[in-house]
Amino acid sequence: MGVTGSVQRWDQRAVALVRLKGTSADFELFEAEVRGRDWRLLNRCESPAPALHGEGHCHYTVEVRFLGSAIRASTAAREHLEVVSDRLVLDLVVEAVQCVERDPVDLPVWYAYDPLPSGAAPTGSRTERWRARTLAWSALTLGSRDTGRQVRAGSEADALALAARSLPGVAPAPAAVAVRRSMNVEPPPPPGAWPLRRRPMRRLAMMRFPALVGLVCGAWVAGLWGAGPLWSVVPPLPFLLAAVAAAFMIARWAMPEVSGAQLVAAGFAGPLLAAAFGAFAVVTAPDKRVGFGVVVVGIALGYLVLTGVWLWVRQSRWGLTLPWLLPALLAFLPGLLPGLGLSLPALYLDAFGIDLEDVDVPAAMRLLATLKLLAASLIWLMAPAILGYLRHTHRMITGSWVGYSAVAFVSVYALMAGVLGLAIMSASAAGKSAVAAAAAGRTPGHYYGIKPEWFCVHPVRDVAQVPTDGGTLDPVRPYLSLGDAGGTAVLWDPREKAALKVPLSALRLVPADAPRQPCA
Repeated sequence: MGVTGSVQRWDQRAVALVRLKGTSADFELFEAEVRGRDWRLLNRCESPAPALHGEGHCHYTVEVRFLGSAIRASTAAREHLEVVSDRLVLDLVVEAVQCVERDPVDLPVWYAYDPLPSGAAPTGSRTERWRARTLAWSALTLGSRDTGRQVRAGSEADALALAARSLPGVAPAPAAVAVRRSMNVEPPPPPGAWPLRRRPMRRLAMMRFPALVGLVCGAWVAGLWGAGPLWSVVPPLPFLLAAVAAAFMIARWAMPEVSGAQLVAAGFAGPLLAAAFGAFAVVTAPDKRVGFGVVVVGIALGYLVLTGVWLWVRQSRWGLTLPWLLPALLAFLPGLLPGLGLSLPALYLDAFGIDLEDVDVPAAMRLLATLKLLAASLIWLMAPAILGYLRHTHRMITGSWVGYSAVAFVSVYALMAGVLGLAIMSASAAGKSAVAAAAAGRTPGHYYGIKPEWFCVHPVRDVAQVPTDGGTLDPVRPYLSLGDAGGTAVLWDPREKAALKVPLSALRLVPADAPRQPCA
């Protein structure tokens, strides 16, 4: 049951017939638990209660309220009651259960307005008559004389009665109040033909499936575009047309009262907009070698993970945990984030045999490295997303240990795949690639504030008098500079594949013309 402060909210309501066998103490326990969960006892048996140590039975009619999908909702209501029975050690049997269906009629909307006085229409010049017609049209169509009241009614007479009815705390309605439809549209449908308010939106939710197909088709077309002749982009088009047809059928099923032109527009809009987004994602991908499948999978996975996390959050007791959890986490952030930001440059430098304290990494680059590590760790959100889907589909009511075991496994795997695979191993691989590039005489790319550059080293005094740590300085050969810290330069020797630490005060660094060309 979701709790936000003191406000209770539910997705499903079910009425269950329950038979409870036991003593008066058992009945009191059950009734107290029902009240504690904010359920309702709709009916209780009228038979006399047994003695404290005598046994009897009683039938209850209970309204069970809970969050989650309408799928398996009746089973979920039964399992919620069985969990109560197991928790309180009661002899309880759920004999019947059925979900409550409530969907109000979507009555037409009317707007109250103050019409122009009946004698205000001038009969003078053409300009005055035109001005009067414009004011009347504006009041009826644009709502320029609306009183601010909105009513729902099946007929104009009922709407007029509601518009003239006095309400406490608001200004009284004008004496000659009138009602209008939005933009002066056609009259409302006849009684009995009004749609239900929630059902169309539930049916329109099926539009996500044609939109997903359109997303794949758009990315597919963008991936094939330019890779061959023009006809090579034809294979995705039948699937896109099928998605448009499916969207049209869903729109017609969800909104039977809408005109044909609007249905066609709704059918084309969803899949084609999704296709345009998929094509845009592929065209603007940073790495052009990434296929359209990777882009589509990334978008779909991101959508599924965010949806699952939202389902998990809305069923969690954040109001009870955040007041103590958030300050506890904030206390660790000042010391934790800088260390996270230095881990990636440290792994990169380790491939050169250099310690992190030998190179000064700018604070901005440390922040970017921290953000990358945090972004890589976001793959862990798959675990709470799975938990959210399990809770939403009522799979965590009984036998929840199976779900928690799966979530624990996914958590460990996601952290290893995210932090180790996308961040730690990526930084180590970048360092090894940089070492290979330097050994081959190329200039490695920048990496979070570390800017490798080739320099010719000119000592300001005799070479023998220059203090070096890690080897012997040879002014004839270029060295790869990886930065400095505390007035000491770190130079990497590609021949010896070792790093030298030399004071900057004893050197003059000149950019090398070529990594393998001897210095003058």
